[in-house]
Amino acid sequence: MPDHSFYSTDQLGFAPYRRYRVLLHLFFWFIYIGSITFFFGDFVGVTRVLLRTTVAAGFNAALAYFNLYYLLPRYFEKRKYILYLVLVNSAAIFTVILRLLSDYYFPMLSLTDSIPAFDQYILTPVHISSIFISSYIILLITSSIQFIKDYFVNIQLRNQLKYEKVKSELQQLKNQLNPHFLFNVLSNLYSMIELKSDLAAPMVLKLSGLMRYALYECNADLVSLEKEVEYLRNFIALHQFRKENNMNIRFETEGNLKPVLIQPMLFLPIYENCFKHGNLDDIVSGWMKSVLVVSDGKLTLHVENSYVDQQKGTSQYGGVGIKNIEQRLMLLYGNDSKFEVSKENGVYSVFLEMDISKYNKSV
Repeated sequence: MPDHSFYSTDQLGFAPYRRYRVLLHLFFWFIYIGSITFFFGDFVGVTRVLLRTTVAAGFNAALAYFNLYYLLPRYFEKRKYILYLVLVNSAAIFTVILRLLSDYYFPMLSLTDSIPAFDQYILTPVHISSIFISSYIILLITSSIQFIKDYFVNIQLRNQLKYEKVKSELQQLKNQLNPHFLFNVLSNLYSMIELKSDLAAPMVLKLSGLMRYALYECNADLVSLEKEVEYLRNFIALHQFRKENNMNIRFETEGNLKPVLIQPMLFLPIYENCFKHGNLDDIVSGWMKSVLVVSDGKLTLHVENSYVDQQKGTSQYGGVGIKNIEQRLMLLYGNDSKFEVSKENGVYSVFLEMDISKYNKSV
Protein backbone atom coordinates (compact mmCIF):
# COMPACT_ATOMS: atom_id res chain seq x y z
CA MET A 1 0.00 0.00 0.00
CA PRO A 2 2.10 2.92 -1.25
CA ASP A 3 1.74 6.55 -0.25
CA HIS A 4 -0.90 8.19 -2.41
CA SER A 5 -0.40 11.69 -1.04
CA PHE A 6 0.76 12.98 -4.43
CA TYR A 7 -2.71 12.31 -5.82
CA SER A 8 -5.87 12.98 -3.84
CA THR A 9 -8.63 10.41 -3.68
CA ASP A 10 -10.70 12.82 -5.76
CA GLN A 11 -8.07 12.72 -8.53
CA LEU A 12 -7.96 8.94 -8.36
CA GLY A 13 -11.72 8.57 -8.71
CA PHE A 14 -12.55 7.96 -5.03
CA ALA A 15 -14.38 11.23 -4.33
CA PRO A 16 -17.66 9.44 -3.39
CA TYR A 17 -15.80 7.24 -0.86
CA ARG A 18 -14.09 10.25 0.66
CA ARG A 19 -17.36 12.18 0.91
CA TYR A 20 -19.29 9.37 2.59
CA ARG A 21 -16.43 7.65 4.41
CA VAL A 22 -17.85 8.15 7.91
CA LEU A 23 -21.28 6.91 6.85
CA LEU A 24 -19.75 3.85 5.20
CA HIS A 25 -17.79 3.01 8.35
CA LEU A 26 -20.87 3.44 10.52
CA PHE A 27 -22.81 1.25 8.10
CA PHE A 28 -20.16 -1.49 8.42
CA TRP A 29 -20.43 -1.54 12.22
CA PHE A 30 -24.22 -1.39 12.03
CA ILE A 31 -24.18 -4.51 9.83
CA TYR A 32 -21.73 -6.17 12.25
CA ILE A 33 -23.89 -5.49 15.32
CA GLY A 34 -27.18 -6.12 13.54
CA SER A 35 -26.22 -9.46 12.03
CA ILE A 36 -24.99 -10.92 15.35
CA THR A 37 -28.06 -9.63 17.17
CA PHE A 38 -30.32 -11.10 14.48
CA PHE A 39 -28.76 -14.58 14.62
CA PHE A 40 -28.39 -14.90 18.40
CA GLY A 41 -31.16 -12.67 19.74
CA ASP A 42 -33.78 -15.41 19.76
CA PHE A 43 -31.66 -17.63 22.01
CA VAL A 44 -30.76 -15.32 24.91
CA GLY A 45 -32.72 -12.14 24.26
CA VAL A 46 -32.31 -9.32 21.77
CA THR A 47 -31.50 -6.67 24.40
CA ARG A 48 -28.67 -8.66 25.98
CA VAL A 49 -27.12 -9.65 22.66
CA LEU A 50 -27.42 -6.10 21.33
CA LEU A 51 -25.77 -4.60 24.42
CA ARG A 52 -22.95 -7.12 24.54
CA THR A 53 -22.32 -6.95 20.77
CA THR A 54 -22.25 -3.13 20.83
CA VAL A 55 -19.61 -3.14 23.58
CA ALA A 56 -17.61 -5.81 21.73
CA ALA A 57 -17.87 -3.74 18.53
CA GLY A 58 -16.35 -0.79 20.39
CA PHE A 59 -13.30 -2.82 21.39
CA ASN A 60 -12.97 -4.40 17.94
CA ALA A 61 -13.35 -1.02 16.24
CA ALA A 62 -10.51 0.38 18.36
CA LEU A 63 -8.35 -2.61 17.38
CA ALA A 64 -9.29 -2.35 13.70
CA TYR A 65 -8.58 1.39 13.39
CA PHE A 66 -5.35 1.10 15.36
CA ASN A 67 -4.28 -1.51 12.81
CA LEU A 68 -5.54 0.41 9.73
CA TYR A 69 -4.24 3.86 10.58
CA TYR A 70 -1.13 3.11 12.63
CA LEU A 71 0.26 -0.41 12.28
CA LEU A 72 -0.31 -0.98 8.56
CA PRO A 73 1.10 2.34 7.29
CA ARG A 74 3.94 2.54 9.81
CA TYR A 75 5.15 -1.07 9.72
CA PHE A 76 3.47 -3.24 7.09
CA GLU A 77 3.79 -0.74 4.25
CA LYS A 78 7.44 -0.22 5.15
CA ARG A 79 7.97 -3.99 4.95
CA LYS A 80 8.67 -4.43 8.66
CA TYR A 81 6.58 -7.57 8.61
CA ILE A 82 7.93 -9.34 11.70
CA LEU A 83 7.56 -6.23 13.85
CA TYR A 84 4.09 -5.71 12.42
CA LEU A 85 3.03 -9.26 13.34
CA VAL A 86 4.37 -8.85 16.87
CA LEU A 87 2.55 -5.54 17.36
CA VAL A 88 -0.76 -6.56 15.79
CA ASN A 89 -0.89 -9.74 17.86
CA SER A 90 0.03 -7.77 20.98
CA ALA A 91 -2.78 -5.34 20.21
CA ALA A 92 -5.19 -8.25 19.76
CA ILE A 93 -4.14 -9.81 23.09
CA PHE A 94 -4.51 -6.45 24.83
CA THR A 95 -8.01 -6.07 23.34
CA VAL A 96 -8.99 -9.54 24.56
CA ILE A 97 -7.77 -8.69 28.08
CA LEU A 98 -9.80 -5.49 28.10
CA ARG A 99 -12.88 -7.37 26.97
CA LEU A 100 -12.41 -9.99 29.70
CA LEU A 101 -12.07 -7.21 32.30
CA SER A 102 -15.25 -5.57 31.01
CA ASP A 103 -17.04 -8.89 31.29
CA TYR A 104 -15.83 -9.27 34.87
CA TYR A 105 -16.62 -5.79 36.13
CA PHE A 106 -19.86 -5.32 34.20
CA PRO A 107 -21.92 -8.50 34.77
CA MET A 108 -24.91 -6.91 33.03
CA LEU A 109 -23.06 -7.85 29.82
CA SER A 110 -23.55 -11.52 30.58
CA LEU A 111 -25.74 -13.69 28.43
CA THR A 112 -27.18 -15.54 31.41
CA ASP A 113 -29.23 -14.67 34.48
CA SER A 114 -26.85 -16.62 36.71
CA ILE A 115 -23.96 -14.30 37.57
CA PRO A 116 -21.89 -17.03 39.35
CA ALA A 117 -22.22 -19.22 36.30
CA PHE A 118 -21.05 -16.33 34.16
CA ASP A 119 -18.10 -15.67 36.46
CA GLN A 120 -16.99 -19.26 35.98
CA TYR A 121 -17.46 -18.96 32.21
CA ILE A 122 -15.34 -15.79 31.80
CA LEU A 123 -11.94 -17.49 31.98
CA THR A 124 -12.84 -20.68 30.17
CA PRO A 125 -10.90 -21.50 26.97
CA VAL A 126 -14.16 -21.39 25.00
CA HIS A 127 -14.92 -17.82 26.06
CA ILE A 128 -11.35 -16.57 25.59
CA SER A 129 -11.12 -18.31 22.21
CA SER A 130 -14.41 -16.77 21.05
CA ILE A 131 -13.12 -13.28 21.88
CA PHE A 132 -9.82 -13.97 20.10
CA ILE A 133 -11.61 -15.33 17.04
CA SER A 134 -13.99 -12.37 16.82
CA SER A 135 -11.07 -9.92 17.15
CA TYR A 136 -9.05 -11.64 14.44
CA ILE A 137 -12.08 -11.94 12.16
CA ILE A 138 -12.58 -8.17 12.40
CA LEU A 139 -8.86 -7.62 11.74
CA LEU A 140 -9.05 -9.91 8.71
CA ILE A 141 -12.19 -8.31 7.29
CA THR A 142 -11.11 -4.68 7.77
CA SER A 143 -7.57 -5.36 6.52
CA SER A 144 -8.97 -7.14 3.46
CA ILE A 145 -11.24 -4.19 2.70
CA GLN A 146 -8.25 -1.87 3.02
CA PHE A 147 -6.13 -4.05 0.74
CA ILE A 148 -8.91 -4.20 -1.85
CA LYS A 149 -9.36 -0.43 -1.72
CA ASP A 150 -5.60 0.10 -2.05
CA TYR A 151 -5.53 -2.33 -4.97
CA PHE A 152 -8.03 -0.23 -6.90
CA VAL A 153 -6.30 2.98 -5.81
CA ASN A 154 -3.05 1.54 -7.19
CA ILE A 155 -4.76 0.74 -10.49
CA GLN A 156 -6.07 4.30 -10.67
CA LEU A 157 -2.65 5.62 -9.69
CA ARG A 158 -0.89 3.61 -12.38
CA ASN A 159 -3.41 4.80 -14.96
CA GLN A 160 -2.97 8.38 -13.78
CA LEU A 161 0.82 8.12 -13.96
CA LYS A 162 0.57 6.50 -17.38
CA TYR A 163 -1.71 9.31 -18.55
CA GLU A 164 0.67 11.95 -17.18
CA LYS A 165 3.61 10.23 -18.87
CA VAL A 166 1.81 10.06 -22.22
CA LYS A 167 0.66 13.65 -21.85
CA SER A 168 4.21 14.76 -21.09
CA GLU A 169 5.59 12.82 -24.07
CA LEU A 170 2.94 14.26 -26.37
CA GLN A 171 3.72 17.78 -25.16
CA GLN A 172 7.40 17.22 -25.83
CA LEU A 173 6.60 15.99 -29.33
CA LYS A 174 4.33 18.97 -29.98
CA ASN A 175 7.02 21.32 -28.73
CA GLN A 176 9.41 19.90 -31.32
CA LEU A 177 7.11 21.10 -34.09
CA ASN A 178 6.73 24.77 -33.30
CA PRO A 179 10.42 25.85 -33.53
CA HIS A 180 10.83 23.92 -36.79
CA PHE A 181 7.71 25.43 -38.31
CA LEU A 182 8.50 28.95 -37.10
CA PHE A 183 12.04 28.75 -38.44
CA ASN A 184 10.83 27.86 -41.95
CA VAL A 185 8.16 30.56 -42.07
CA LEU A 186 10.42 33.30 -40.72
CA SER A 187 13.08 32.34 -43.27
CA ASN A 188 10.54 32.73 -46.05
CA LEU A 189 9.28 36.02 -44.62
CA TYR A 190 12.83 37.35 -44.36
CA SER A 191 13.41 36.58 -48.04
CA MET A 192 10.25 38.46 -49.02
CA ILE A 193 11.20 41.49 -46.93
CA GLU A 194 14.64 41.49 -48.55
CA LEU A 195 12.96 41.47 -51.97
CA LYS A 196 10.49 44.16 -50.80
CA SER A 197 7.66 42.00 -52.01
CA ASP A 198 4.06 43.23 -51.67
CA LEU A 199 3.23 39.75 -50.40
CA ALA A 200 5.17 40.32 -47.15
CA ALA A 201 2.26 42.06 -45.38
CA PRO A 202 -0.35 39.34 -46.23
CA MET A 203 2.23 36.76 -45.21
CA VAL A 204 2.64 38.43 -41.79
CA LEU A 205 -1.15 38.38 -41.41
CA LYS A 206 -1.26 34.66 -42.23
CA LEU A 207 1.60 34.01 -39.85
CA SER A 208 -0.22 35.91 -37.09
CA GLY A 209 -3.30 33.73 -37.56
CA LEU A 210 -1.25 30.55 -37.54
CA MET A 211 0.64 31.49 -34.39
CA ARG A 212 -2.59 32.49 -32.66
CA TYR A 213 -3.96 29.03 -33.39
CA ALA A 214 -0.73 27.32 -32.32
CA LEU A 215 -0.35 29.32 -29.09
CA TYR A 216 -3.91 29.41 -27.83
CA GLU A 217 -6.24 26.87 -29.43
CA CYS A 218 -3.64 24.09 -29.52
CA ASN A 219 -3.37 24.12 -25.73
CA ALA A 220 -6.46 21.92 -25.66
CA ASP A 221 -6.06 18.14 -25.87
CA LEU A 222 -8.51 18.02 -28.79
CA VAL A 223 -9.39 20.57 -31.46
CA SER A 224 -11.89 20.66 -34.28
CA LEU A 225 -10.68 18.86 -37.40
CA GLU A 226 -12.28 21.65 -39.42
CA LYS A 227 -10.03 24.22 -37.74
CA GLU A 228 -7.03 21.95 -38.09
CA VAL A 229 -7.65 21.63 -41.83
CA GLU A 230 -8.03 25.40 -42.10
CA TYR A 231 -4.71 25.72 -40.31
CA LEU A 232 -3.06 23.37 -42.81
CA ARG A 233 -4.56 25.26 -45.76
CA ASN A 234 -3.17 28.51 -44.38
CA PHE A 235 0.17 26.82 -43.82
CA ILE A 236 0.25 25.74 -47.46
CA ALA A 237 -0.86 29.20 -48.62
CA LEU A 238 1.91 30.75 -46.57
CA HIS A 239 4.48 28.72 -48.48
CA GLN A 240 2.87 29.51 -51.81
CA PHE A 241 3.45 33.22 -51.21
CA ARG A 242 7.07 32.60 -52.15
CA LYS A 243 6.24 31.99 -55.80
CA GLU A 244 4.74 34.30 -58.36
CA ASN A 245 3.00 31.28 -59.87
CA ASN A 246 1.14 28.96 -57.56
CA MET A 247 2.73 25.62 -56.82
CA ASN A 248 1.05 22.50 -58.16
CA ILE A 249 -0.73 21.57 -54.93
CA ARG A 250 -4.09 19.87 -54.41
CA PHE A 251 -5.60 19.64 -50.94
CA GLU A 252 -8.90 17.76 -50.85
CA THR A 253 -11.22 16.67 -48.05
CA GLU A 254 -14.18 14.29 -48.03
CA GLY A 255 -16.80 13.69 -45.35
CA ASN A 256 -18.15 15.84 -42.52
CA LEU A 257 -15.18 17.38 -40.68
CA LYS A 258 -17.13 19.63 -38.32
CA PRO A 259 -18.05 17.16 -35.53
CA VAL A 260 -14.64 15.45 -35.53
CA LEU A 261 -12.15 16.20 -32.78
CA ILE A 262 -8.46 15.47 -33.20
CA GLN A 263 -5.15 16.10 -31.46
CA PRO A 264 -3.75 19.46 -32.62
CA MET A 265 -0.97 19.72 -35.20
CA LEU A 266 -0.86 15.99 -35.70
CA PHE A 267 -0.43 16.12 -39.49
CA LEU A 268 1.74 19.22 -39.78
CA PRO A 269 5.11 17.37 -40.09
CA ILE A 270 3.88 15.67 -43.29
CA TYR A 271 3.39 19.00 -45.02
CA GLU A 272 6.55 20.45 -43.51
CA ASN A 273 8.50 17.60 -45.08
CA CYS A 274 6.80 18.13 -48.41
CA PHE A 275 8.04 21.72 -48.57
CA LYS A 276 11.40 21.04 -46.94
CA HIS A 277 12.50 17.90 -48.79
CA GLY A 278 10.29 17.74 -51.88
CA ASN A 279 10.88 19.69 -55.05
CA LEU A 280 7.69 21.76 -54.90
CA ASP A 281 9.62 24.89 -55.83
CA ASP A 282 9.93 23.40 -59.30
CA ILE A 283 6.71 24.75 -60.82
CA VAL A 284 7.02 22.47 -63.83
CA SER A 285 7.70 19.06 -62.31
CA GLY A 286 7.03 19.57 -58.59
CA TRP A 287 3.62 18.62 -57.19
CA MET A 288 1.76 17.52 -54.07
CA LYS A 289 -1.62 15.87 -53.63
CA SER A 290 -3.35 15.47 -50.27
CA VAL A 291 -6.66 13.68 -49.66
CA LEU A 292 -8.22 13.57 -46.18
CA VAL A 293 -11.33 11.39 -45.73
CA VAL A 294 -13.66 10.99 -42.75
CA SER A 295 -15.96 7.98 -43.02
CA ASP A 296 -17.45 5.29 -40.75
CA GLY A 297 -15.57 6.38 -37.63
CA LYS A 298 -12.20 6.38 -39.38
CA LEU A 299 -9.94 9.11 -40.66
CA THR A 300 -7.54 8.45 -43.52
CA LEU A 301 -4.96 10.81 -44.92
CA HIS A 302 -2.98 10.12 -48.08
CA VAL A 303 -0.29 12.62 -49.07
CA GLU A 304 1.91 12.20 -52.13
CA ASN A 305 4.51 14.54 -53.50
CA SER A 306 7.31 14.56 -56.03
CA TYR A 307 10.86 14.43 -54.85
CA VAL A 308 14.37 14.19 -56.24
CA ASP A 309 16.73 11.52 -54.91
CA GLN A 310 19.26 13.17 -52.64
CA GLN A 311 22.90 12.46 -53.06
CA LYS A 312 24.56 10.00 -50.76
CA GLY A 313 25.52 11.58 -47.49
CA THR A 314 22.70 14.11 -47.30
CA SER A 315 20.01 13.99 -44.65
CA GLN A 316 17.35 11.37 -45.02
CA TYR A 317 13.98 12.45 -46.35
CA GLY A 318 11.43 12.68 -43.57
CA GLY A 319 13.60 12.66 -40.48
CA VAL A 320 12.28 13.84 -37.13
CA GLY A 321 8.91 15.03 -38.43
CA ILE A 322 7.75 11.65 -39.75
CA LYS A 323 9.03 9.83 -36.66
CA ASN A 324 7.16 12.42 -34.59
CA ILE A 325 3.84 11.52 -36.22
CA GLU A 326 4.50 7.81 -35.83
CA GLN A 327 5.25 8.23 -32.11
CA ARG A 328 2.17 10.38 -31.49
CA LEU A 329 -0.12 7.97 -33.34
CA MET A 330 1.21 5.06 -31.30
CA LEU A 331 0.79 6.93 -28.01
CA LEU A 332 -2.72 8.15 -28.85
CA TYR A 333 -4.25 5.33 -30.86
CA GLY A 334 -1.99 2.30 -30.42
CA ASN A 335 -3.05 -0.60 -32.63
CA ASP A 336 -6.08 1.38 -33.83
CA SER A 337 -3.85 3.32 -36.19
CA LYS A 338 -1.91 2.56 -39.36
CA PHE A 339 1.07 4.53 -40.67
CA GLU A 340 2.89 3.75 -43.91
CA VAL A 341 5.66 5.61 -45.74
CA SER A 342 7.05 4.73 -49.16
CA LYS A 343 9.40 6.19 -51.79
CA GLU A 344 9.20 4.90 -55.32
CA ASN A 345 9.78 6.30 -58.82
CA GLY A 346 10.19 9.87 -57.62
CA VAL A 347 7.02 9.80 -55.51
CA TYR A 348 7.09 10.11 -51.75
CA SER A 349 3.89 8.76 -50.17
CA VAL A 350 2.52 8.92 -46.64
CA PHE A 351 -0.64 7.05 -45.69
CA LEU A 352 -2.21 7.00 -42.26
CA GLU A 353 -5.46 5.68 -40.88
CA MET A 354 -6.87 5.93 -37.37
CA ASP A 355 -10.03 5.06 -35.52
CA ILE A 356 -11.41 8.43 -34.45
CA SER A 357 -14.46 6.94 -32.71
CA LYS A 358 -12.34 6.70 -29.55
CA TYR A 359 -12.47 10.48 -29.19
CA ASN A 360 -15.63 11.11 -31.20
CA LYS A 361 -18.73 9.20 -30.10
CA SER A 362 -20.90 10.73 -32.83
CA VAL A 363 -18.86 9.67 -35.87
